[in-house]
Amino acid sequence: RPAAKVIAVTSGKGGVGKSTLTVSLGIAAASGGKKVLLIELDAGLRGMDIMLGLSGIVYDLGDLLEGRCNINSAIIPSPNIPQLYAIVAPVSMAGPMRIQDLRLLIGGLRGYFDMIFLDMPAGLGLGIRATCALADLALIISTPDPVCIRDGGQVVRELVSRGFTDHRLLINRVNRKMLRHRVVEDLDEVIDGVGSQLIGVLPEDQEMQLCTSKGLPLTEDTRIVRICKAIALRI
Repeated sequence: RPAAKVIAVTSGKGGVGKSTLTVSLGIAAASGGKKVLLIELDAGLRGMDIMLGLSGIVYDLGDLLEGRCNINSAIIPSPNIPQLYAIVAPVSMAGPMRIQDLRLLIGGLRGYFDMIFLDMPAGLGLGIRATCALADLALIISTPDPVCIRDGGQVVRELVSRGFTDHRLLINRVNRKMLRHRVVEDLDEVIDGVGSQLIGVLPEDQEMQLCTSKGLPLTEDTRIVRICKAIALRI
């Protein structure tokens, strides 16, 4: 198997749907025949287990990094989607995550998967350092909101200053009301403000939020699923 492509999903601020999109893109890629691993890196803020419908979590990323379990115990298969696996975030850790440990982990896993999605913590800390050290591609998530646009632009500038230039913009939660009320003029304003090439646009979708909050798969023929599959193919 060729080495997996590692995709960091990141954002300048929280609440933009980053974890939901990580799960949705992972499901889309796995449904398309890829063997996919999702790794949740936001320590103390676990949510991927609920979104994937995982139950009975015994070991997480913290246990793995701190040597309390082996890799087979930490990787959990999705109960609903064949070919989809996850390592969930630690509830707590004795110390900070070390980039060198994460690099060893990802390097060892690349040969067993086609795609590895990293759900990064928002902001300019660990998410930036881990993206530069581990990822082949960064997906910058932004909503059409001036604060998100500005913070997304700061993430891009920080990545570029560290020599990481392979990034793409994914605009989430687009609805006609925001555009009609001129919260932003148009989506070009988001693209220009963040400063990254567009890879996809996702509309506001209540079914997506409902399904991920209950760990249920989305209906295959919905518009949001078709969009996620198209983005996964572009990746």
